[in-house]
Amino acid sequence: MKKLCSTLFLLCMFAGIVTVLGRATLNRTDAGCIQLADFYELEEDTVDVLFVGSSHVYYSIHTCNLYDDYGIAGYLLASPAQPVWISYYFLREALKTQSPGLVVFDVCTLYKKQSDMGAASWPSLISMKPSRDKWQAIRAVNQEEKLLDAVGAFFSFPYYHTRYDELTRRDFENTKRVRYHGYKPDFQVISRQELEQWSDVDRTDFDKMEPVSERTEFYLRSLIRLCQEKRIPLLFVNSPYLNQTEEKQKAYNYIFAIAKEYGIPFLDSNFVGEMQIDFSKDLLEPSHLNYYGSVKYTDYLAKWMKSHCQIPDRRGDKRYQSWEEMSRIFRHTELYGRELAKITEASDYLDAVRRLDECVVVYYEKPRGKVAVYEDGKRAFQGVEKQAYLRHFDLGYSDLAVKSDARRVSVMVDRKDYTVADEGWNVLVYDKVAKRVIDCAGFEEGKRVE
Repeated sequence: MKKLCSTLFLLCMFAGIVTVLGRATLNRTDAGCIQLADFYELEEDTVDVLFVGSSHVYYSIHTCNLYDDYGIAGYLLASPAQPVWISYYFLREALKTQSPGLVVFDVCTLYKKQSDMGAASWPSLISMKPSRDKWQAIRAVNQEEKLLDAVGAFFSFPYYHTRYDELTRRDFENTKRVRYHGYKPDFQVISRQELEQWSDVDRTDFDKMEPVSERTEFYLRSLIRLCQEKRIPLLFVNSPYLNQTEEKQKAYNYIFAIAKEYGIPFLDSNFVGEMQIDFSKDLLEPSHLNYYGSVKYTDYLAKWMKSHCQIPDRRGDKRYQSWEEMSRIFRHTELYGRELAKITEASDYLDAVRRLDECVVVYYEKPRGKVAVYEDGKRAFQGVEKQAYLRHFDLGYSDLAVKSDARRVSVMVDRKDYTVADEGWNVLVYDKVAKRVIDCAGFEEGKRVE
C-alpha cells in the first residue's frame, strides 16, 4: 500500500511539473498561437462570432471596437500562415465549449501550394489540448511529409525542451491578457518603398479562376460541412491587402465559387470602396492592415453582420465583463499615450489630460515652481514655490516621488526623473491600468517641446 501511495505521489508530482513547464514554456508570440491558449480561459458559450484564419485575421479584426461600438462578443482563433486543415481542427476544438452565432473564415492562405504549408502548422498546435482531434490534426500536418514526431507533438514535449534556455521571468507571470481576444494592434505605417512596389499591379486576368490544391479543397469542404452539421452560419472574407497577384486572385475566385455552391456569403474586401481604405495610411506592410485600417475594416464587417445575422448586443451583460475589461485595457495601454503624443498646443493637451480616467497627472514648473498632483481628477498634493518637501505616492505597480529643496523641483517614477522642459511647464501622465508613464510633455510659451 505504501509503495502504491509513493507511486501515485510521484505520478502526481510529475503531472504537476509537466503542467507548470507547459505553461511556462508556451510561446506567447503569434507563432505559438497564444490565441488558442487564451481561448481555453473563456467562459463557455460566450463567443457570438468566431473568426478563424491566418495573421490577416488578428491584424484586421478589432475585437474591442466590435464590442464597444456594436456589442459583438468576437474572438479571433488565428495563427500565422494558418493552413485550412489547422483552421478546421481549431474550429472543431472551439465548438466543444462555444456555440457561436456566426463563423467568419478568412481565405487568405488558401492560394498556397500544399508543400508550402506544413511548417506553419507545428507552432499552431503547441497550445492545443491533447485529444483525438489534436491527434488527427497532427496526422493532417504529417499527410504531406513527416514534419512532426507524432507522439512528441501530441504532448508537446519536444517544444518544452527547446525553450528551457529561453525562459525569462515573464514566462512565469500571469500573461492572460497578451491579446485582446486575439486582436494584435500595430500602429506602424507601410514604407513608401513598399507602397510604390505594389502600386501598379496588373489586374488583367483577375476575373479568372484556378483550382486550389486537392488537400486544401478537402479541408475547406470539411470546414463547411462542420458548420452545416452544427447549424452555424458561415461567412467567407478576404481582408484588404496591397500585394495582390494573379495567382492569389484566381484561387480566391475558385474558393468563392465553392462558397456560392453552398450558399455561403463572401466578402472580398479588396473590391469594396465604401471602407475608404487608404493603403498609404492603413497598412502595416503590403500584406496586413495596421490599427487604422483595422478600425475601418472592422466597422465594415460589423455593419454587415448586424444587417444579415442575428447577433445579440452584449454590452452591459455581466457575463461579458471580460470583453469590457479588454476594451478598457486597450484604451489605456494602446491609445491614451499615442493620442497625447500628437497634441502640440498646451491648452489642447490640458483639456485632453482632464478627460483621462484612472490616471495620475503631475503638473510642475521648472526649475523651481509649483507642483500639483492629481489622481483620478482629484488633487492629491499641492507643492508651493520655494518650499522644501518630499512626497511619495504608491501607484501599486510603481512609485512616484515629488521632491523640492526650495531651489529646484524633480518628479520621479521608479527613480527615473521625467523632465522635458528645463524652463517651463511639464506634465507627467501615469496610467494606473497600463502601469507605466504613458506621456511626459514640456511646454514653453504654450508650445510643446521635444
